Amino acid sequence: MKAGSGDQGSPPCFLRFPRPVRVLSGAEAELKCVVLGEPPPTVVWEKGGQPLAASERLSFPADGAEHGLLLSGALPTDAGVYVCRARNAAGEAYAAAAVTVLEPPAPEPEPQPAERPLPPPGAGEGAPVFLTGPRSQWVLRGAEVVLECQVGGLPEPTLYWEKDGMALDEVWDSSHFALEPGRTEGRPGASLALRILAVRLPDSGVYVCHARNAHGHARAGALLQVHQPPESPPEDPDEVPKPVVEPLKCAPKTFWVNEGKHAKFRCYVMGKPEPEIEWHWEGRPLLPDRRRLMYRDRGGGFVLKVLYCQAKDRGLYVCAARNSAGQTLSAVQLHVKEPRFRFTRPLQDVEGREHGIAVLECKVPNSRIPTAWFREDQRLLPCRKYEQIEEGAVRRLIIHRLKADDEGVYLCEMRGRVRTVANVTVKGPILKRLPRKLDVFEGENAVLLVETGEAGVEGCWTRDGEDLPAICQSSSGHMHALVLPGVTREDAGEVTFSLGNSHTTTLLRVKCVKHNPPGPPLLVEMFKGHKNTVLLTWKPPEPAPETPFIYRLERQEVGSEDWIQCFSIVKAGAVEVPGDCVPSEGDYRFRICTVSEHGRSPHVVFHGSAHLVPTARLVAGLEDVQVYDGEDAVFSLHLSTIIQGTWFLNGEELKSHVPEGEVEPGALRYRVEKKGLQHRLILQAVKHQDSGALVGFSCPGVQDSAALTIQESPVHILSPQDKVSLTFTTSERVVLTCELSRVDFPASWYKDGQRVEESESLVVKLDGRKHRLILPEAQIQDSGEFECRTEGVSAFFSVTVRDPPVHILDPREHVFVHAITSECVMLTCEVDREGAPVHWYKDGQEVEESDFVVLENEGAHHRLVLPAAQPPDGGEFQCVAGDERAYFTVTITDVSSWIVYPSGKVYVAAVRLERVVLTCELCRPWAEVRWTKDGEEVVESPALLLQKEDTVRRLVLPAVQLEDSGEYLCEIDDESASFTVTVTESYQSQDSSNNNPELCVLLKKPKSRRLWSRFPPWR
Repeated sequence: MKAGSGDQGSPPCFLRFPRPVRVLSGAEAELKCVVLGEPPPTVVWEKGGQPLAASERLSFPADGAEHGLLLSGALPTDAGVYVCRARNAAGEAYAAAAVTVLEPPAPEPEPQPAERPLPPPGAGEGAPVFLTGPRSQWVLRGAEVVLECQVGGLPEPTLYWEKDGMALDEVWDSSHFALEPGRTEGRPGASLALRILAVRLPDSGVYVCHARNAHGHARAGALLQVHQPPESPPEDPDEVPKPVVEPLKCAPKTFWVNEGKHAKFRCYVMGKPEPEIEWHWEGRPLLPDRRRLMYRDRGGGFVLKVLYCQAKDRGLYVCAARNSAGQTLSAVQLHVKEPRFRFTRPLQDVEGREHGIAVLECKVPNSRIPTAWFREDQRLLPCRKYEQIEEGAVRRLIIHRLKADDEGVYLCEMRGRVRTVANVTVKGPILKRLPRKLDVFEGENAVLLVETGEAGVEGCWTRDGEDLPAICQSSSGHMHALVLPGVTREDAGEVTFSLGNSHTTTLLRVKCVKHNPPGPPLLVEMFKGHKNTVLLTWKPPEPAPETPFIYRLERQEVGSEDWIQCFSIVKAGAVEVPGDCVPSEGDYRFRICTVSEHGRSPHVVFHGSAHLVPTARLVAGLEDVQVYDGEDAVFSLHLSTIIQGTWFLNGEELKSHVPEGEVEPGALRYRVEKKGLQHRLILQAVKHQDSGALVGFSCPGVQDSAALTIQESPVHILSPQDKVSLTFTTSERVVLTCELSRVDFPASWYKDGQRVEESESLVVKLDGRKHRLILPEAQIQDSGEFECRTEGVSAFFSVTVRDPPVHILDPREHVFVHAITSECVMLTCEVDREGAPVHWYKDGQEVEESDFVVLENEGAHHRLVLPAAQPPDGGEFQCVAGDERAYFTVTITDVSSWIVYPSGKVYVAAVRLERVVLTCELCRPWAEVRWTKDGEEVVESPALLLQKEDTVRRLVLPAVQLEDSGEYLCEIDDESASFTVTVTESYQSQDSSNNNPELCVLLKKPKSRRLWSRFPPWR
């Protein structure tokens, strides 16, 4: 075979190969692979040597380096080998995968009115399909067990059984089992039953039935568990029971473990027939539970593992093995080393109902000792699920909302890894839950068991929320089993068993088996035959790799340290490498390696070197170029190899050693580009006189030419491409610009569909490609839709002219106004511009002028006047100017009396020459009063002073005389305050308390902040 072209970049390399796919007829098939390279390779999918094209059923999704083939509604004719071929300038690589369609299309209907039913699965030619699989069974020792399965498929599949991955004849004598073949009824296929005679305890395990034919392989498995029958009580109650195991003939081994640690005992036993194993502790049989695990490891050993050892676990552990040939024992004495620093009160085992709570409690020696809670090896942090309480030295864990998976071993640990352990049992429909996680190697069998409290119930098995096939599920009585034979990485996930509202979940993890990489090719040789080619041969590696593999060939130029991939080869043999595979002339060495999904072999270098010269071929030639006047003309071609070439324009050689140049001073300018296999000549801003120019390219082995044609370009708008919306304020300068593709090309301006006329307020200018419409001082009426129109194309502008924003100068804060009935209330708002529109609102409704509301405008001052305010006139007022608002809160109070103090008649007794002050307090500071004495209005003089302070009115007699005695009134409207003043030469004692004069005293109260109306009542 011949190699593809390459360069000094990175050739394609598959990081993930497509995997074979088996689908049912009519289903969707998808192949995926990941391939890298520099430059990024071009990927083509092929079948039967022909490239595939996208169609309604076939697509090629790609995401970065991931490429795929998606086939919808697969048909039997779609089956076959699909090849993903990746190619770039540095080389080529390909990978293949098979698509198998299991079902053929439905047979043509017979000429009958009724339609024929579709054939059942496995009725047509295709890979084996299990019609019925083996069922898991739980039996007593000595019973006879039959496992059977029925498989459909054509050609008829071959069936065989395995136990725990081993052939039956490797495990048992032929007398222990029998295979009973048969045929399926009414359809092509076969059946094979496995009959086990008198099962023994070692017969427990996973049994897998395999089915193979020319189209593929299928398998189904079942679990068999053999239990020891219960021992019958002795006929004589006084008879001493026989010991379970024979006495030891030698001293047992000793094993020490720290409290809280695990103890692991392993017993390796061989024998034929395979021996039965029993574990005993202190002479009593042991059964597996949460802290005592019994299993057989991959090495064939029998293991007993005691988790989180406590003092009560110490004692003699015996592994007893027996078969028909005899019995043997192995024993170990377990000692548990207790720490000196212990829990004062350890944990105790607890039980709880599902959806209820469980409380674990222990006590530490000192209340200041920190502790941590664990569920087996997982630390528990305080949360709503796990409530952790510390009360002195008591430590308490409360588990809320119990579920089946909360069952297990819980630990409380203090410093020094001193632990106390307890079991939590959750009572519910599920008695035996799944383990928290299960690790299985790829290709092994995975078995999951659940025990329910009620027999015969049907549970549901799911993986990551999706139902698992019924062929994998079995149940018998209280036991439910899920058997996954030969697991793959696709089987990994969260497996859940659900029974009503109860669930138990395990994390199934599939570990990859470590494989050795393939061996290198053998007997590599180089033959220098024909001119400019080299023949490379080799033999396949020994032993042959277990999985599909390819050969990767690389080259190295002598004197360089870099190895470059040439291409990949699927079959062994010989490959001819021509000079086209190298980027430049030189001496080259070659090496080869074997690559499979398990890795790469060491490289093997071919002895010697070969001199190769690249030969250029035209892959994509020059084409005539037609452009508009003023545009760039681009000529390009692709060669088969990297090589220097020369460009010509009208027969004149262009300088290729400089990136840019011109044919002659002041003439056409050009630029030469070379990237990989592509050569480009760019003629910049060609003119009409350049039309008809001939462009040529020449290199060894290649000559090509093309012509340049210049055509008159239609005008088009360069900017704006979309409609432009502009907003301006009055008196602002407005400029609308439209740029065309051609210089000095005429255009017209329109406003609201009418062609505009130039004036002092609207100017139209043309500057080369740019057309401008200018409004020197925009006004409100200039708003509208503008259009620049030329030869079928237009640019659109939406112009909005607004007054400049109005700002409120006063007030800047919320104003509160208090007034009484009939007072005049005035609200004032000052803005920064005269004539600016202002609107008044009361309680959200715009205020309209009326007999009761007066709106005044004086320059920048705006007023709202309530001439005679009434209580309903109160509310929330707003002065709105543009986007700003001033807020006023007006409160109108209905006042029944002007005089606040005094409320009754006041009697004042004074001695001549004393200072007498008569005080009257009003409800408003601006109210005017009238003072009278004995019915006549008083006149202010040095001997009689009238004072006014806020709401207080005073009449002051600095040095009272006898003639000042009399009746004084403080009058306002129809109200008055009365004062009786009696002046004597000296005080006289009075017998009657009623005649005691009242001392006029004004108590000053703390003032509250109030804003009164500034105007007198409207009269």
